Amino acid sequence: MYQVRTCVGCRQSGSRADLLRIVHTQNTLSFDLDKTKPGRGCWIHPKNSCFSAAITGNSIPRALRVKVNVQVQENLREQAEKMLEI
Repeated sequence: MYQVRTCVGCRQSGSRADLLRIVHTQNTLSFDLDKTKPGRGCWIHPKNSCFSAAITGNSIPRALRVKVNVQVQENLREQAEKMLEI
């Protein structure tokens, strides 16, 4: 079955297999590479443009329904740079 998710960066639909999942756990944001961690998550395309739009538009905290400080967002940005080789 084709599971459709929406990217928090570009707001375009995509399959679950094509998107990365971001979860909020214990006051930190992290990528859920296995897509199995419990809790609220949001989805994003593995592209620099989508990630930048999500960070500047503040859509990740809005999608996760949490308040996220700047340091937590910077940690997520560092994870993305390592993983996506931006």
